[in-house]
Parts: sequence; structure tokens; C-alpha cells
Amino acid sequence: MATLRILDSITDRGDPKRPNEDASGGNRTAAFVIDGATGLGENLLPDASSDAAWLAALAKDCFEELADGKRSIGDVVRRTNARAKAVLDGILYGGDIPAWQLPVAGFQMISVANGSISTHGLGDCRLFLLAGDGKALDRAALPERGEETDGARRAISASGGLTQASDMLARPEVRAALRERRARYNREGTDVWTLGTEPKAARHVVSEELEIALPARGLLCTDGFAALVDAYGRYDAATLVDTASRAGLSKLLAELRVVEHREDPEGLAFPRFKRSDDATALLFEIV
Repeated sequence: MATLRILDSITDRGDPKRPNEDASGGNRTAAFVIDGATGLGENLLPDASSDAAWLAALAKDCFEELADGKRSIGDVVRRTNARAKAVLDGILYGGDIPAWQLPVAGFQMISVANGSISTHGLGDCRLFLLAGDGKALDRAALPERGEETDGARRAISASGGLTQASDMLARPEVRAALRERRARYNREGTDVWTLGTEPKAARHVVSEELEIALPARGLLCTDGFAALVDAYGRYDAATLVDTASRAGLSKLLAELRVVEHREDPEGLAFPRFKRSDDATALLFEIV
């Protein structure tokens, strides 16, 4: 019987003026990270630091309660989204809210239950895993981000760099493009389904049973932390997990912020909409 143990976790907000919209957690059978998407308009929830932070916190509580190894993760997502929808419906009283304004979040999970090891996700959070035989795995539910990177490159070219624009996401042309894209989330025919207010997203959870040699160590992280691999090319899956195990997550977070604040503060080498994104990682082992 495989056993899951969380070894370390870290989270850091990307902007000191904004709330951290990531979350992470776990229980005896599952560990996960959640990445709330930055809002593109006014908050819908009057008492929340942000709608995305509220959704990430709600999903964390739901996952720790419901992902008990007895329910399918699809059912966990359905129940989580139904709870979020009920809260918003109670506040908005059926108001006509643009689809782009509804809070959304991605997640990635590792689950050890019913004699199997599996990973589940929606969105672009990541799993990096190093098995006992030295084989490395890299998994995401939505790994392709070319459209977003191209959009950031165009915006940076127009503005001259991240420090030249007080808030890149507030630029009218950037915000309009992002709103158009987000309005297509969680609709039939789209490839982007999320945590949020659509219970049907449960049908689109990307799940995979993993055949891996034990003991194994792995890293679950939001895309802001995974940039060390994806965008900045400092590590691959194996070396990221190995470094996290030997040197700790704080070392990796510090290296991430050096790239963003000292080496490429303008986003010219590594195009992005924000100098730094919220970054969250959780280190675990399976034995």
C-alpha cells in the first residue's frame, strides 16, 4: 500500500499590492495546488480580498474535505463548483454577469487511493515527479500557453517593457483580449475548463493513473513556480524535484524572483503580463 506524505510547501504573492490567489493543501490520500486566475474587472464578492483568492480558499477546503479516496475527483470538482455557484448565486440574485468576470482557477493533484497512484487536474498547474528508478514525469492538464506568451510579447513590444506600464493587465487592448479569451472558458467546444461556477467542468478533469517505481518524490506547483522550467529554462522535471529535495523550496523561490526582478525585470527575455506571478509549490513523497 503506497503512502503519501507532504514534506514541504511554500507560497509567495507576485505583487505586494495584491492578494495571493494561490492555495495548496492535502490530506491522507491527496495533495494539491490551486491557482486562482487574476480578475479582469471589479470583484463580485464584497468581503473578499479578490474573487480568485476566495475561490482558491473555497476549493482548498472542499478538496481537503471531499478528496477522501472514496469519491472520484470528478465528483469532488462537481461538488466544489456547485458550492461556489451557490455562494455567487446567493450574492448576485441571478444578475447578468459577463462570463469573463466569473472567478476561475486551475489545479493539479496527486492521489494515492484504492491501490493506485494518479494525478488529476484542470488548467495549467503542474506535477513534476522523480520515480525511484530515476524516471521523471511532467504532467499538466493544459500545458500549451503559446497564445498567452504571444499576447504578452506584443503588449511588451508596444509598451517598451513591464516597468513602462504601471499595470499591463489594465491596458485596454490587453484587457479586452484577455476578457474575450476567458469568456470562452467552461463552454462546450472549448479546451479550457476550470474550478469555478460550472459543475459540468467535472466531466473534463484530466486524470492519469501513474505506473511509477517507489519510493518517489514530486513537486506540485502553480504556473508561476513552474516558470523555472517552462519559461526560464533553469531546470527540467528531474533536476527541479532533486533540487527541491536537497536545497529546499525557498532556494528555488529565491532563484525564481532573481530572474524576474534582477535579470529580466522588463519581460523582454521572457515575455509575461506580470513581472512576477503568485508562486506556490508543494513537495511530497510516496513510499
